Amino acid sequence: MTLAQGVRQQGLGGLILPGPEAAPYNPAYAAYPPAYAEAEGFRLPLGLLRMVLPLFPETNAPAYFYDRQTFKQRFDALSFYDQLTHLDSFLFNPARSPDEVVFSIGQNEVRITDGQGNPLNLDFSVGGGGQTISALTPPPLLRLPLETGVPGLGLELGLIYGSGGLGVEASEDLKQAVGAGDLSRCRSATPSPCALTGRTNFISGLGLNLAYATPLPELPDFAGKLYAGVRGEGFYGLGYLEAQATARPTFDQNGNPNGTDYEVRYFYSVPGNGQGFGVRADAGVVVDYQGFTLGLGVRNLVGFIRWSGTEVTVQNGSSSQTPAERQSGGFAPALFLNGAYRLPLEEGSLLVGADFSSLDSSFHLGAEYALGPYRLRAGAGLEGGFKFGLGGGVRLEGFSLDTALTVHQAPVVRGTVYGLALSLGF
Repeated sequence: MTLAQGVRQQGLGGLILPGPEAAPYNPAYAAYPPAYAEAEGFRLPLGLLRMVLPLFPETNAPAYFYDRQTFKQRFDALSFYDQLTHLDSFLFNPARSPDEVVFSIGQNEVRITDGQGNPLNLDFSVGGGGQTISALTPPPLLRLPLETGVPGLGLELGLIYGSGGLGVEASEDLKQAVGAGDLSRCRSATPSPCALTGRTNFISGLGLNLAYATPLPELPDFAGKLYAGVRGEGFYGLGYLEAQATARPTFDQNGNPNGTDYEVRYFYSVPGNGQGFGVRADAGVVVDYQGFTLGLGVRNLVGFIRWSGTEVTVQNGSSSQTPAERQSGGFAPALFLNGAYRLPLEEGSLLVGADFSSLDSSFHLGAEYALGPYRLRAGAGLEGGFKFGLGGGVRLEGFSLDTALTVHQAPVVRGTVYGLALSLGF
């Protein structure tokens, strides 16, 4: 899950258009001409400002080092996560962490809420759901191309920093208890088999990838063009965090819920306390036919990743830690499909596009209307819940401006989060 998106992309509802910018998802796009690309100015780091200014204590992580008291009282981990995964936009109302998880019995129903009585989402997943370690690293946050002198052969050094997503999942017993409105199955054992579990992970490192992309020879009786690409990536880890929190109901001697038992497990690896490395292979194809473009990328055709570090368990106020490892390898492909078409109009043109990722079952659909130097964009999609974008831009000689209003579902808790993104070019 990448932490940053362009302002144009956000105005299109998160849509990834065909072209060289989509090469991290499909290596064949490295050879594809930038038919749908537009120069974008400097992205104003509005989201980053929210994470470092004391004016916003709920997302200000650096306050831990200079104002520990405010950090303990005001910092909110879920707000921080929400803003961190939307770095290029300022979130007006980032998601707030639930104060606690409350299990309660009503008339013919079982309710699971936060401390204010707001219902919690029992089945939420975004960006892979934070489920497990994978050789499929996020697209680089920063990319440094290196010259090879060979046509079609690309060498790139990248700074990788991203999230494996966030997920909340109810155990099968809890799902059945909520569906039946009866907590009896939750009392069948100690600890209770009814559990609500949240997971997330973060990864950072340096990636070096070697890729080859080229147009394919023309096919008889086919009026379109084909492109193909392959890529291999080596990864050196700078840090990895994997966290899991579980909440279970507790009961009094009469079988009534009287509280919640919490358990937190996390694994971390940093230089000096473990190490990480990995390799993987990707492939992709692109078809250009009568104005339509369609691309299919297959990442992590085969891969391997390994982290060594420390696992910490916190339960009932006590903690323990042990050396541990995380490892994944083999055939675990993630498909990425996208396409676009530019429709000429009497006045201007209309660009429409869509994409789909099997990694998190996300889908986006967007459109951009261009009239001279002016742009109007809109898009929507499913990415851990409904997502919407509305934006516009202007392209003048020596000046460009893009803006986007974003809407997405708050992770874990129910609600809608609004954001604003801007870019300027001179």
